[in-house]
Amino acid sequence: MKLEIIKELNMEEYSWCNSAVLTELSDGKGVLTSVKTDYDEDYCQKSTLLLNGKPLIQGEYPICPTCSAMIARGYGIEKIDTPELQKIRDKVNSPFVSLRTAIENIKSIIGLLDDGYYVIADAMLYPTDGKNHFFMNVPDKADYMEAATPEYYNRDFMTVADGFPAYIYPTQSNLCLNIDRAKYYLDMIEKENAPRAIAYYQYGFLCSLLDGHHKAYAAALKGAMMHSIVIIPIQYVLNDMNKQEIFAVFGDIKINMKELPNFKPDDKMIKNITFEEYHNLPVSEDGMFLECYPTVEELSGYLVAKKDNTELTKSIIDDWLSKNDIDMRRLKYYISYYARTDLKKSMMIVKEILTNKSSSHFLKEFAVRFLVRHKCDEAEQMIIDYLIEHDPTDICWKIANSYWQ
Repeated sequence: MKLEIIKELNMEEYSWCNSAVLTELSDGKGVLTSVKTDYDEDYCQKSTLLLNGKPLIQGEYPICPTCSAMIARGYGIEKIDTPELQKIRDKVNSPFVSLRTAIENIKSIIGLLDDGYYVIADAMLYPTDGKNHFFMNVPDKADYMEAATPEYYNRDFMTVADGFPAYIYPTQSNLCLNIDRAKYYLDMIEKENAPRAIAYYQYGFLCSLLDGHHKAYAAALKGAMMHSIVIIPIQYVLNDMNKQEIFAVFGDIKINMKELPNFKPDDKMIKNITFEEYHNLPVSEDGMFLECYPTVEELSGYLVAKKDNTELTKSIIDDWLSKNDIDMRRLKYYISYYARTDLKKSMMIVKEILTNKSSSHFLKEFAVRFLVRHKCDEAEQMIIDYLIEHDPTDICWKIANSYWQ
């Protein structure tokens, strides 16, 4: 097996990623691989991520880029003979040094893949399914997932956000989760040098988690994002008519095909895939801070707000609050956006929402939840002011009181 790092990528525009490199794998084993069928009469294509011939994730993907795919659990990685995972476990559980060191540590896992080009990224993932549920509590049967869509259409902005590695899907059974083992990571999960999980970018905003289920549990208990090494295969080839160039698309990263001279199209097609069903008892979500994480809808709005970058002033906020529900709903996306770029602006918007009589109930509830998640002196004072001005019958009373829990 030979893995060549071709170049480091400029990831300044990608908020989900710390660093990334373009790599080329040759002489890979091809036992961690995706197989797929042709599109059926409903314009859907079935595909399965296999490890040593056993399914890890099974999916039915529509040709429509804004439609959600159906996803189902596979066999369970703990039931598959994978000595490569055991071999690298001590290395991936040690403090993170650099992306290149991490790639060297997990070479045996990368070597299980098919030959070809991969972007390997040091990224931040949410330990949820994109709808405020712990990522391991997915249905036993194939079900539609909002996170499994290449382009999420945000109705409030009436535009789409391109998918990228954000949420995770389990590849092992819930019975393997050891809470004591997960607590081992609690004190280190938020640090820059935290041990990395290993994920394989699947589709849309969704990654399959190859290693790190206990790290993800620890992150959920902290309300933190999970540091991960994400392996991103080519999703499709894009012919850009405007630029008159052809690009290989890795998630939302586009790389000119001229830089991939050895590219070969994926031709692993089979006639039929039958979904296998496995039963898992749900994991208790008590004590997890799952509402700290954005849903797919909120994340897409954040991305659009980032591109739009309207400079919100008090007068603009008051104007939006006096208009229709769509303008009001857009404000929550700007709160989420500024929370990552300028927290003072987020607090300013929240204050206007809580003091403006035109604010809708859902927007006030979002604003109060935001203060509970982003504790600081200013947030605490706004919570106190809110409780003074309202009584226990108010819709946000219990949420505001939870600030000190």
